Amino acid sequence: MLIKPIELEIDPNAPFDNDAFDRKDVVEALVTLIGRVAGPYVIAIDAPWGSGKTTFLRMLSACLRKQTHPCLEFNAWETDFADDPLIAFVGELDRLVRDISPDEADRNELWNKTKRTAASVAKRAVPAAVKIATFGAVDLQGDIEKIIADTTGSITSDAVDSYLDDKKLIEQFHLQIDEALSLAGKHGKKTPVVVVVDELDRCRPLYAIELLERIKHIFNVKNAVFVLAVDKTQLGISFSAVYGQGFNSNEYLRRFFDLELKLAAIDSDKFCEALISRMRLDDFFGVRSKNVNLQFEAGNLKLAFRGVSKILGLTPRAQEHLMSLIATAMLTTAENQYFSPEVTTLLAGAKVAGLPVFERVAREGTSIMELIELIEKRAVEVGKLPEGFLEILIGALLSVAKDERSRDFLKDISKQAQETERTIKMERDFHLIVGVARELQHKTASLKTIVKRIDLAAQFVQD
Repeated sequence: MLIKPIELEIDPNAPFDNDAFDRKDVVEALVTLIGRVAGPYVIAIDAPWGSGKTTFLRMLSACLRKQTHPCLEFNAWETDFADDPLIAFVGELDRLVRDISPDEADRNELWNKTKRTAASVAKRAVPAAVKIATFGAVDLQGDIEKIIADTTGSITSDAVDSYLDDKKLIEQFHLQIDEALSLAGKHGKKTPVVVVVDELDRCRPLYAIELLERIKHIFNVKNAVFVLAVDKTQLGISFSAVYGQGFNSNEYLRRFFDLELKLAAIDSDKFCEALISRMRLDDFFGVRSKNVNLQFEAGNLKLAFRGVSKILGLTPRAQEHLMSLIATAMLTTAENQYFSPEVTTLLAGAKVAGLPVFERVAREGTSIMELIELIEKRAVEVGKLPEGFLEILIGALLSVAKDERSRDFLKDISKQAQETERTIKMERDFHLIVGVARELQHKTASLKTIVKRIDLAAQFVQD
């Protein structure tokens, strides 16, 4: 058993063998689209943080390479330390150009000229040229003369000449980078060349803005397509911190992107099954399943994990964090002791989700009923849940409850269960709730012990 899931491997020859996110159709459609567009073209892949954007880009890159499109994977966050993203980009493009043209003599003279031009562009910073290039993308006040004046300090012929020189330098860079990328066709590879950019929303706001400007206005060459993974909501918050709360970030971002693809929500059940497999949990449950008191642990964990992930709305990244907490807590459980997967999963999930109810129940003596009321409310909002999940979870919670309110509730539903035939359909199966509560009371760990395991696990597992 592992305490951290194995990273999803993307086989270059079979990119969808481990497609836990069910993205094959979308990736293949995007590959087809990229093959038919003429650059410059910028595509945004929009989804919240932790929703599988990185895996999506890795599958996309593998598919593009299979079709002989040169492809560069650029992690924006790893280059966030650079003063100018242009230098970081050109540095990474060096690898791409080597892949495009293995012939050193063929590429060296041209690419060395391109790198020298890029260095000149970065050194001069071309502030006025870039601002004017983004005119209309950023809601700037005034006209071009004012921009030049703001940048240079006065409207003089020297200032205008300086601007024109900067603009000419950018045009020269366009020609050189386009010529370098066009070597792909000469060496039997397809154009456009594709650059996929990940982790943009984790960057410093100013760096992210500069990177977008560089992509759209300095790398806008006919042989290049950029695919950017973004969380537009998070980027909007970052940009508002720079431009002010009234800034229209959606309109700003829209003008950078030629196409936006909103990733659909991941099938939670399918992802949970894949995650459990990646964690190799069978190693933990294999021997324990021979103990009659522990034989249902594995099944109850899978049921609880799928259900809790849904009612708490956990992203795939958060689910991985939750499973790491659970796996670490497992290691502190004696071989002959019931692991209490139902209560452990819910409490650990509440901790991962940052819900205040975790602290109230774990340390302040708040009634277990607060948790039960929370999950019942969330269940109504979510809709369909795994069959039997709510009843088993409520029963497990009641089995560790010591407060008077929870005990009264258990007595009440026990009475209703006795007075109601099993054949009569009820909103909740009280027979199952009571049965689970009575059974687990004799073998589950105390609430205090479960909380202690989670707290200990949290010291070893990073967010």
